[in-house]
Amino acid sequence: MLLLPLPMRPDWGPEMEWPYPGAPAASVAELAGHPVAGLPFFAPETVTSDHGAVYKSHHFVQAAATLGIDLLPAQAMRPPDKAACERAFAGIQSLLLELLLGYRGIDVADRGANLEGDASWTPSEMEHLLATWIVKVFTDRELCCP
Repeated sequence: MLLLPLPMRPDWGPEMEWPYPGAPAASVAELAGHPVAGLPFFAPETVTSDHGAVYKSHHFVQAAATLGIDLLPAQAMRPPDKAACERAFAGIQSLLLELLLGYRGIDVADRGANLEGDASWTPSEMEHLLATWIVKVFTDRELCCP
């Protein structure tokens, strides 16, 4: 399966280009046919998941099979089996979600009575915000404990 690097978005500057060690950015952009964004663009070989219904669904299993991804279920009640994923989600929660208008906590009971009035995001706006955050903050920050 051939996967190409993702293109830069119109409002992204040169600081958000993907750094290719050992390959000039101009050569990579020429091969891809567009300036290359600093977003991951390859499919993983294996995905380790917990036992949530979404990860056992036919759609998820079929999508993984189509992309040639092996599914490896973690042991039940063992977050260390997927520590990198747990840390990434903690980083997203503490570095991005808590800063968004309308965020009231991870517990539905803490989210207030008027979420619709506080803020609303379309799926495309949220995807763009997340992609921009991944390139500007997440990939440039050490997210593990020293």
